[in-house]
Amino acid sequence: MKLFEKISALFSNGLFKDVGDLVDRFVTTGSEKQQMKAELLELKHRHEIEAVKLSLEAEQEFNQRVKELEGTAKDLNESGWLGKVVLFIRGAQRPLWGYFVAYMDYMVFAENWPLNGNEKLESAFWIINFLVLGFLFGERAVKNVGPLVSEMMEKKKRAFSSEK
Repeated sequence: MKLFEKISALFSNGLFKDVGDLVDRFVTTGSEKQQMKAELLELKHRHEIEAVKLSLEAEQEFNQRVKELEGTAKDLNESGWLGKVVLFIRGAQRPLWGYFVAYMDYMVFAENWPLNGNEKLESAFWIINFLVLGFLFGERAVKNVGPLVSEMMEKKKRAFSSEK
């Protein structure tokens, strides 16, 4: 909590809100105004750098804490055959999930596993796809594909309801 208080203190006070008004209020000559604005902008820049440094320190502390609590791959490698098995399973997880979802998608889209009429099964299919694809390719990929899938599902629902 102390770190976030420091960061918020840097930006919460009104000093940096409008440098121009502050300078215009207290300095009368043009050259003094320019010099004062430059100095205040430099001060603001230093505070922004300090905020970035504090954020970096917090991230490093978090990473160190994770290493201490969970250990590293090096620790697992030194744990004998069981550690090597855990390391292998950890490394094989992404490809196994990816191949499983690719196989599931193939079976569904080839209509070997029909989902029509079973809303729970169809929902589970899409949820599994989004979870695994988000895990493999990141949130951005899911956000980019999401509207396309929604549109496709709406067309499919309309077609299915018109058949009844």
